[in-house]
Amino acid sequence: MFKRLGCTRILETFINPKYKYCPLLIPTLKVYMAKGNYKHNKQRKGRYFMATCVLFIVVVVVFSVVRTNDFLKKYIEHTVNEKVRAHLRTEHHTLAPPTQLTRPKPEPKPKPEPKPKPEPAPEPKSKPKPAPETLPALKPASKPTKAESIALDIRTGMQRAFQAYMRDAWKADEYMPVQKRGTNTFGGKGLTIIDSLDTLYLMGLQDEFNAAQTFVENDFRFEGHINVFENNIRVLGGLLSAYVLTDKQVFLTKAKEVGEVLLRAFPQRIPCGVIDTRRPGYCGSQSWAGGKSINAEIGTLSLEFVTLSKLTGDARWSRKIDALHLYWKEHDSNLLQMNIDPRTEQMSGPATIGGGIDSTYEYLNKMHIMTGDALAGDLYKTFEKMIVDRMFVKYGDTVFAKAAGSDDVEHLGCFVGGMLLLGQRESSKGLGFTETCAKMYTSNPSGIACDKVRIQHDGGIHCVNDIYLLRPEVVESIFYAWRFTHDQKWRDYAEKIWKAIAKHCEVPTGGFTDVRHVTRAVPEKLDKQESWFLAETMKYLWLVFQPDEVLPLDQYVFNTECHPLKIW
Repeated sequence: MFKRLGCTRILETFINPKYKYCPLLIPTLKVYMAKGNYKHNKQRKGRYFMATCVLFIVVVVVFSVVRTNDFLKKYIEHTVNEKVRAHLRTEHHTLAPPTQLTRPKPEPKPKPEPKPKPEPAPEPKSKPKPAPETLPALKPASKPTKAESIALDIRTGMQRAFQAYMRDAWKADEYMPVQKRGTNTFGGKGLTIIDSLDTLYLMGLQDEFNAAQTFVENDFRFEGHINVFENNIRVLGGLLSAYVLTDKQVFLTKAKEVGEVLLRAFPQRIPCGVIDTRRPGYCGSQSWAGGKSINAEIGTLSLEFVTLSKLTGDARWSRKIDALHLYWKEHDSNLLQMNIDPRTEQMSGPATIGGGIDSTYEYLNKMHIMTGDALAGDLYKTFEKMIVDRMFVKYGDTVFAKAAGSDDVEHLGCFVGGMLLLGQRESSKGLGFTETCAKMYTSNPSGIACDKVRIQHDGGIHCVNDIYLLRPEVVESIFYAWRFTHDQKWRDYAEKIWKAIAKHCEVPTGGFTDVRHVTRAVPEKLDKQESWFLAETMKYLWLVFQPDEVLPLDQYVFNTECHPLKIW
């Protein structure tokens, strides 16, 4: 009957086959409907009709029992608020029993979340991201004072110089900015990186400092052929200073590793000038020193060794310095001489305040300041008096120290002005000599100093060695002159020197280089950026234009590479 009326599909759709009882009911119904089709006699038609109706009623009852839950759900779903149903569907919730349903208050539209700022890429462990070919200048947030503007300009120069090194010479000892490549003058220890750590940190060049710190953590190795003096003041001094300023343990850990190696230079009281980690027991000297140690190599270890002992609680390094102070005491009747035989302990050579002896006197003074060492203080007073009484002269208005009886003044010797100012007993001599050294720059057409000059009897300055090696000694003494007097002329000198260096020594693609023919209006560029330029020259220039609260002199003392160490 249902088949004749076209209702089979309706019934099949109504009784959904997904329910477990329906697959049994539908075939049964179809059988009855099929029988109804084949019986045509009128006597049995009513009987089949009645049977079909009864069967339909049974099917409906069974269907109703099976789908009771679905009907209830449909009923509830149509009676709840449309927003609730939409929310539930969105959150993939199932409907709760009727007793748990309540009409919720409309929720406010959520505020769109701000797009997260992209995080900066992590620093690589091997080589930092190269700096661009043209390096941008930093712009101040507000109009600075004149001193702040100059300091910012120096900071920008430092950033450009170090970024150029990162781009072209990463991990090399020093940089050749004209050829844009590195050179390993000290065995490939990344000397420029270590020497620049504290300058980068003090100037707030955080990205560059982070790259340098990553190098120290992952790539720095202290081995091979080692110049004891240079590695002490640059590497050990640089690591200790970085630790003192930042309190980052990695720098002290590496400093101790360096210190362990440098102890090999002491098979006897007078240390060797050169050691080699690949040759146990090797005790050598500079190739030009004739098998002898140089005075400054021996006398310029104390600040770093004593600081390392203080920070580690290990007295092995400070004991070496105590023994050397006793040696100086044995030879304090005259000014010190250039060469010392490490085995016989005999001195020889010229007595001077220039290269080879200079920092021995400097360190006696600073050791007394750093630790209160009475013997070091007494030794410095003794030698300072000899220097002032025997060496200082005045030609015209020009004050200077006659090194080894000569009228020549080396750029290296210009540290003496700052040393006397720091000693605070011969300040007038210190200021006079510092001004003479400053005029070594301003008297040249280029504004750049010669590496050596001769003072004429009328006070004139004559160039002897027409080359400039980015040296720091003059600006070092200017820094002390400024700190002790606050006379504006010292900042004026520093400004002129910086502008001349920036004009003639800076390379357009980044970095600074040595120059020659500085007596001309336009010197000729060579091709080497010394590591001391970033460690000393740039730092001293920058400090001249900083407040005294930046590295106050009653809390810090500088080693001869301008690495600040704490006063204990």
